[in-house]
Amino acid sequence: MRIRSVSALEEELKTFLTNPHTSSNMKTAVSMAEKILEVKKDSNFALYAIALHEVCLANRVAPMADYSKAIENFKNIIKVDPKFVEAYLMLAKIYRETDRNKEYELLLEANKIFPEHYLIMFDLGNLMCFKTGEKEKGLELFTKCVQKLPQVDTAWSALGSAYLLNRNLEMALKCFETSLAINPDNLTSTLGVGVYHFEHANFKKAREYYEKSLMINKDSFWATFNISLLNLLEGDYENGLRIYEKRNKEQFLEKYGGSELTEITRDEVKKNTNENIVVLREQGFGDDVMFSRYLKPLKDLGYNVHYTCPPELIEFFKLSPDLDNVDVSSNVDSGLFNYRTFLMSLPWITSKFIKNKISKPLKIDWKRFDEKKVRISPKNKSLLNSKKLKVGFAWSGRVTHLRDQVRTMDINLLNDLFKLKEIDFFSLQKFSKKEDLNYISKFKNIHDCEKDLNDFLHTAYFINKMDVILTVDTSLVHLAGTLGKKSYLFLPLVPDYRWGLKSKQEWYPEVNLLRQKKIDDWTHPVKEAKKILEKLSS
Repeated sequence: MRIRSVSALEEELKTFLTNPHTSSNMKTAVSMAEKILEVKKDSNFALYAIALHEVCLANRVAPMADYSKAIENFKNIIKVDPKFVEAYLMLAKIYRETDRNKEYELLLEANKIFPEHYLIMFDLGNLMCFKTGEKEKGLELFTKCVQKLPQVDTAWSALGSAYLLNRNLEMALKCFETSLAINPDNLTSTLGVGVYHFEHANFKKAREYYEKSLMINKDSFWATFNISLLNLLEGDYENGLRIYEKRNKEQFLEKYGGSELTEITRDEVKKNTNENIVVLREQGFGDDVMFSRYLKPLKDLGYNVHYTCPPELIEFFKLSPDLDNVDVSSNVDSGLFNYRTFLMSLPWITSKFIKNKISKPLKIDWKRFDEKKVRISPKNKSLLNSKKLKVGFAWSGRVTHLRDQVRTMDINLLNDLFKLKEIDFFSLQKFSKKEDLNYISKFKNIHDCEKDLNDFLHTAYFINKMDVILTVDTSLVHLAGTLGKKSYLFLPLVPDYRWGLKSKQEWYPEVNLLRQKKIDDWTHPVKEAKKILEKLSS
């Protein structure tokens, strides 16, 4: 009789927790759970209710929340019953806020145990597409989601986003249109159609859908962000930079600290205040190099400037006299500062006092270079003395970059370049795919320098030894542009906003653009590069 009553109470608790009208009443749920645990110490739903309550308690003190107790309880539930799917889902939610790597590992495990569970496939697909760079695997999972739930608009919008990332734009459009047929107000799909038109250089249509997205949700981050990038791409820096300030900056505070400091606004910037400002970095190394040019203008206004520089760049930045009076280090002591700002906010917040929105690149004094700080393999050091034309090149970036497939080239496309005589090619990129390294190993005139690229000072050393740089849109072009090395940049039909839509760009005097004429077709830029190298090597 007692067992039956506990079973009944367990069923009641399960119903209670899964009912949206009652699930938030954790006090009642905990009371029911405690009664169950008095008799049945390993009751899944009772333990689950207790752990859920601990999550709620932790959430009350966010962002200082301590989820350790809840994490341990959910782990114990999974130990007791590895088939208890709710525990996996809740634990994954906690890891989403605390440790994305653990979230990924947990969802991989859960997907093996529950291969058909929609929510697990959905969350894992999101991670693969937007975090780990496993875009094809993410696409497979979202395809399964749609097969399971063909009438759910969010399943179609997620699949469309996956197709976008995998560069199948037509399939992406079909998915977004299907999603909108089910729910005309699906925000992701409305944005997705805008991105489709953007990638085809139909900017008027793209803007129309971005603005429509704001009508669906006036607070949509991605709609606002995409409009700012479109403005910047079209050369409208005033509106572009202003709207760009609405981007999600909280993620960088989590990484680098400074959340307790007040962010200085454009209107608050004044001359000769002698106040202390910490400038937080944001995105990739290329952005660090590119926007570091604005640190000196901020310093010249009379502020004491500290920049949270990644360790890989510190030695390179020591070559610049522009940063002599800027504190460049990886550590932040928030107690020392009056304000915080972000590196990519500097063009906007300094624009009241700087006539041109685009400042000149950092000055580099190569006399400061200390060769003792770079260790190069004897083989590569010898090759750098080659009498042939020396071309530093890169063809791909990190797979985790959301637009990596837009900017990355198939290395086979450069085959005709590598066959040119009297040229030595030096691969100056990191994180090359194994199959790409196997490919370049077949050429005697291609030299892989990856093992010698310990930091950006080493990369700068190699760049300085080159006659010319040929690269896709990675940090290499920013480093070469800052060093004033003649460079040629492969660009997609619609590039990153900083390169604009004209034949020339404004950021680096020595960087020349080789643009696609058709979407995802590198034929024209490669032909142009071949002509350039033939001329230089003759």
